[in-house]
Amino acid sequence: MNPVWAAYNELRTARLNVKYLQRRLRTLKRVNLSYEIILAIATSSAVTGFSFLQAGAGKAIWSGVGVVAVLLSIIKPILNLPEAFQRKQELLASYMILDHDLNTVCLDIQIRKAFDEALRGQFARALERKAELVKKDTDSSVNERLRRCCYNEVLAELPADSFYIPTEE
Repeated sequence: MNPVWAAYNELRTARLNVKYLQRRLRTLKRVNLSYEIILAIATSSAVTGFSFLQAGAGKAIWSGVGVVAVLLSIIKPILNLPEAFQRKQELLASYMILDHDLNTVCLDIQIRKAFDEALRGQFARALERKAELVKKDTDSSVNERLRRCCYNEVLAELPADSFYIPTEE
């Protein structure tokens, strides 16, 4: 196999990580917003003044909301969503830089019609940055369905036939 495929595969992997982290961040943001809204509503004395919440089914619903709010207020500090969000944002920024660096290498391969020593050096430096980045990525849980979805998007964006393959030297 032509050594240029290493650069193309690394570009695809970096792009996959960017897409995956963007989706995870969106989910974290929604979850955090939901927590905040539920806690704000449940702790608002103005809401309890609504007449339909004073009797019958409304009272039962309001009691249920209160229980959910208490549970969420206990769970939220344990989940530490703002810190998780911050870590994922930093990781995403680093993967976006890596994606850019690898994309630059791949574009230069197409422009120069070669995977010369200078480009191999750029690629090696990008791999060193990736190694540092992988050390920071301590979250071992992967949503396999989301990963597969992002993987398919990357394959559609960067199909194998879109890459230039120089003749081996």
